[in-house]
Amino acid sequence: MLAEPPLPDTATLIREVRARLRPDRDLLSQYTYIERREEVEVSKLGEVTEGPVKVYEVYPSLEPGNTYKRLIAVDGKPLSRSELEKADRKRREDLRKEREKRARETPAERRRREAEETEKRREREAVVDEIFEAYDIRIAGRDTIGGHPTFIAHLEPRPAHRPRTDEGKLMKKLRVKAWVSETDYELVRAEAEVIDDITVGWGIIGRLHKGARAVYERRKVNGEIWLPAREVIQATGRALMFRTFDVHTVTEWYDYRRVADEPRATR
Repeated sequence: MLAEPPLPDTATLIREVRARLRPDRDLLSQYTYIERREEVEVSKLGEVTEGPVKVYEVYPSLEPGNTYKRLIAVDGKPLSRSELEKADRKRREDLRKEREKRARETPAERRRREAEETEKRREREAVVDEIFEAYDIRIAGRDTIGGHPTFIAHLEPRPAHRPRTDEGKLMKKLRVKAWVSETDYELVRAEAEVIDDITVGWGIIGRLHKGARAVYERRKVNGEIWLPAREVIQATGRALMFRTFDVHTVTEWYDYRRVADEPRATR
């Protein structure tokens, strides 16, 4: 039996992963896909409950506000043709208004919009950079997921790290276990555990309790790109009016197709 090759050193793993890591929002702009989501609903009185299961056809866009989530089913019941056509008409009307708005833009307005978009991209990159600053990363071994050999890494928050982003503040309260593809150095799976209560809206909106967990999985599509596949969240907490909640939700993404295949009705 052949001995396994040695594990890479941590610096090499970090360098290779960082070179390939991009926000999934950017990657998803290349594909249409199906999203199946177990909704979480919050009432005006702050009651948090698990809502209906909704299925969407998603037609992404890098432009803020232009992603089209076309609702096609609720709790296993497909929407009627008339409901779909109504949604498509609204989509076309929204796009028409957006084109007209762009056509009326002054040079100064266009520069301001482009500067805002550039700043948002910079902010997303800053969040990715902070992952490698906020955590002590240790390679713990190997595993195989979905036929893909992976390295296992443990990410422990650095107590001395001073967050630079809102997401960085959240990282300080999350312990993470990650599986990284040995061949592609892409994230395959991540498990996160909340290790200290997380306040929302300065505690006024609510609090997510210690012990909440999330699992995030990705899969290789068409043998060329790693994209989101599944997310599971199990959490307890307190919302408005001191209402407690306990939710377990699952979101799935599948049936990826190149954006060129987008139906005419949604363009």
